[in-house]
Amino acid sequence: MKYTVKICLHLFLINILLGNQFLPIDQSTFNQNQIFFKWPQINKAIYYKIYFNNDEFTYDSDINSIIVNDFNWSESFSWEVCGIGQFENTISCYDQNNFTINDLHEDYPSDVSVIEINENQYQDGITLLDYESLNFSAAIDKYGNPVWYSKNENFSLNRILATQFLENGNIMGFAPGIGYEFNLNSDIEFETSNEFDIHHYIHKTNKDTYFFIEAEIQNHPCPDECEPEYPDVISWLGDRFIEVDSLGNIIWEWNTFDYLSLDEYNPKWVDAWMAQWDFGGNPTFDWTHSNSVYYDEDLGIVFVSIRNLSRITAIDYSTKQILWNMGVPDFMETIYFENSFDFSHQHSAQITNDKNIIFFDNGRDKNPELSRCVEISFDENLNAELVWEHTLPPEMLTLSRGECDRLDNENTLISAGRTGNVVEVNNDNEIVWHLSVKENNVIPVTIYRSERIENLYPNVFSFKIYDLFGSYDDNYQIELNSDNINVDIYNQGWISQSFVYELLDDNQNILSIDEVYINSLSSENINVNIDTSFQNYILKIYPSNDIDSYQSLLFNNNFLLGDVNEDLQINIQDIILIINHILNDQVYNESADLNQDNGISILDVILLANLIR
Repeated sequence: MKYTVKICLHLFLINILLGNQFLPIDQSTFNQNQIFFKWPQINKAIYYKIYFNNDEFTYDSDINSIIVNDFNWSESFSWEVCGIGQFENTISCYDQNNFTINDLHEDYPSDVSVIEINENQYQDGITLLDYESLNFSAAIDKYGNPVWYSKNENFSLNRILATQFLENGNIMGFAPGIGYEFNLNSDIEFETSNEFDIHHYIHKTNKDTYFFIEAEIQNHPCPDECEPEYPDVISWLGDRFIEVDSLGNIIWEWNTFDYLSLDEYNPKWVDAWMAQWDFGGNPTFDWTHSNSVYYDEDLGIVFVSIRNLSRITAIDYSTKQILWNMGVPDFMETIYFENSFDFSHQHSAQITNDKNIIFFDNGRDKNPELSRCVEISFDENLNAELVWEHTLPPEMLTLSRGECDRLDNENTLISAGRTGNVVEVNNDNEIVWHLSVKENNVIPVTIYRSERIENLYPNVFSFKIYDLFGSYDDNYQIELNSDNINVDIYNQGWISQSFVYELLDDNQNILSIDEVYINSLSSENINVNIDTSFQNYILKIYPSNDIDSYQSLLFNNNFLLGDVNEDLQINIQDIILIINHILNDQVYNESADLNQDNGISILDVILLANLIR
C-alpha cells in the first residue's frame, strides 16, 4: 500500500511539473478574443490543422502552437488539433477542448471609432489604454475593435487603470491607493501594501522592482500669499517616489519635502487652497501633484513630473541628488537651463530610445491654451534643445491627463486625456491614426494613457524534438543509447530574449541546464546531451523573464526501432512478428515501421533483415 501511494505521489508531482500541455485549458473563459493555443507534439507531423466548432473554420500551423484573433464575443467554441503527415494523411488527433469568450464589459463605451487611418504608416499592433472615466482598461485593434478588457471588480474600489504592458505578458496598473501587477485574466500577481497611498502611476523596472508615487502630507507655514485670516500653519500635500522589491520592501525613496524648498511653489494653487478654505472644510495645499516617475537604468536617473510646479526633475539614483530641474523658472530657486521650453502642468515624462525626454504638455494657463507633445534632448553639461513637438488642435486641449509614447517606427502615440482622443502621428506631424471614444455617442471617455503592443503575447513559444517516437497518450521515447536530443525552440513572441532549457530526471533533479538567445519571431536549434545512465527524462524550457511559463515533455530512452517484441534486442523473432503484422493487417506498430512512412510493409522486413545481418 505504501509503495502504491509513493508511485501515485510521484506521478502527481510529474504531472505538476509537466504543467498544462494544452492551452487554453479546457472550459476556460476569456475577457479577450485573441487566444494563444498550444498542444503536445505529434510525432511525424509535418504541420497541424486546428479545427474550430467541428470544422466550421480551420487554421494551419507548422509548429505546435498558434495565436488566433477575432473570435466573436459572447460565444463558446470547441477546438481540436490533428497532426498531418508528409502525404497529407492525418496521423492522429487530440480530443476536443472548449472555451468561452465572455460578453463585453457592461460599461464598454458605445462609440469607439477610428476616424482616420493610414494603413501604410500605422505602427502594427494593438493599443492598450485605460477608459479612466469608466474605471477599467482595454486593448483595441487598429479599427477600434475590442481585443481585451480588465475585470475591474478584482481591484480596489472596482477600478483599474493600466500603466504598462510587461515583457512577461502581465500588466501594471493602479486603483485608488494600490498598485498592481496582474495577468490577462486580471488575476493579481503583485500588489503594494496598504501602508502606501499610491496615486497616478506605477512602473516595473527590468530588475523586477516597482516604482510608484505616494502622497505625503506635512504641516508647514501658509505661503506668503495667504491673507491674515487664514491659519499660520496648514497641511501641505507633497509626494514620495518609492521603489520596492517583489516582496514589497522599500529599497529606494525620495521625498519632495526633503529635497525641494518650500519657497518653490505655484501661487495659483495657493489661491485654489484659499478658495477651498472659504468654501468650508480643512483643505490640503496641493503643492506638487506629481503624476509620473520613470527610472532609466542605463542613465541611472529617476525622472519625475511635478505637475503643480510645471517641472520635470532628474534625480541621480545613486546619490538622490537633483541633477537638474526643467520648467517654469518662476517657481525654481536654481535655474539649470537657459530655455524653460514654456510647458505647463505636464504629464507622463519618459525617456526615448535616443535618451531624449518626451512628455505631454497640457498647456494650462498659457495663451493660447493648447496641448502638445514635447521631445527635448539634454546632456550632463546642461545643454538642452527642443527636438520635436506636436501641437494638438484646440478641440483636443486637455487641462489634465495625457501621454506621449514613441513607437518602434518612430511615430508617436498621443493620448489627449479628457477629450477621448488618441492619435498616432509621424515625424512630419501628420496624423496616421485617430481614435475617438465617447459614451452615449456624446460624452468623451477620459483616456489617461495608451501604449502600442504587437499583441497580447510577448513571450509565447513552443518547441519540437527531432527523432521522437511514441505519443503524448502512450509516452514519448527516443532511441536506446541516444546520447543527445536535437530540439528546435520557436520564439513566437515579440520580445527577443533568452530561453532556459533544463534536462531533469523523473525525480526532478537537474541533470543539465543552459540557455539560448532567440530573436523575436525566430527559432534556434539546440542539442541537449543525455546521460544514458537514466531511463526517464523531462525536458523543461522557459523564457528567462518568466519561469512560470515553462513547457516540458516527459520521455524515456527505451525505444529501439525494429524491436517489435520490446525485449531491447533485434533478432529473427522481430522479423517474424513484422511478417505476421503484415499478413494479419494488425494495428500500426511504430517500432515495426523501420522506414518511418507510417505503414508496415515488406520494405520494413527487408530493412530489419539487413540490420540483423
